[in-house]
Amino acid sequence: MNARKMAILFVALFTFMVVSAVPAYATDYGNNYFKTEDGKYDHTFKTTSSEKNVQVYAFEIKKVKISTGGKSDGSSSSLDVRLCSSSSGNCTSWKNLSMAAEFTDMKAGTYYADIRDKYDSYYYSGLVNVYVR
Repeated sequence: MNARKMAILFVALFTFMVVSAVPAYATDYGNNYFKTEDGKYDHTFKTTSSEKNVQVYAFEIKKVKISTGGKSDGSSSSLDVRLCSSSSGNCTSWKNLSMAAEFTDMKAGTYYADIRDKYDSYYYSGLVNVYVR
């Protein structure tokens, strides 16, 4: 099996595992396009008193060299995410997105997911998904 087929199989298997691991009562906020270094928040979602644990996933990640525009496959391990409250503006500490970032016992409210990369000469883009349970 070539590398491309292996990668597609891995993504399909990982997606199945993630979807299977999310309890039925979780709220899936769906996929949202993100781009680091654009000054914008990357996803918006709500927590409640009963759904206050948040999982953030990034996938279909591209790494783009700023000087040339050259694209290559990116890795989620090069990305960090934090959650910022829309009401207070306070943010959590940054967590690595190598598999998924989990934030537990969040206060009820509306939050923004903010994604950054670790390199000055690149930006990253892809899809981010948020589950709240």
